Amino acid sequence: MARCRPSSSRPTLPTFTFLEHSARGMLRQEVLDFILDHGLRVRAAGATHVTVLERDLSRALRDSSLARQARGWIVLVSDDERLLTCYRRADASSFLRRKSKHRLNGGRPHRDTGWRNAEGRRGAGRASHAGS
Repeated sequence: MARCRPSSSRPTLPTFTFLEHSARGMLRQEVLDFILDHGLRVRAAGATHVTVLERDLSRALRDSSLARQARGWIVLVSDDERLLTCYRRADASSFLRRKSKHRLNGGRPHRDTGWRNAEGRRGAGRASHAGS
């Protein structure tokens, strides 16, 4: 997984989408601050994705209420440190790992998605029907 260095500056001016999603998902300001301060930053799909990996936290932080509340949140931050959006996924860390690998493969689908195999089957099916 491609990791980014933590930013020394605080994100500025959230987008309307960020405000809407954080309100809908009930992302409190102190939880957002915890994610931005202690989260892993991964560059993928043109933005920096920030999520907290509990295994990377110290024991004191890992057992905290904020760490539990931050679990599964992904915050997207632009290059100019603007809060773009946020969402929750039960599999946040594995999702970001897959997303960053997708980016490293030049944006092509992963082999494990089956897209390429499905295209091959469709193409083969058309070719076999074309001759009849």
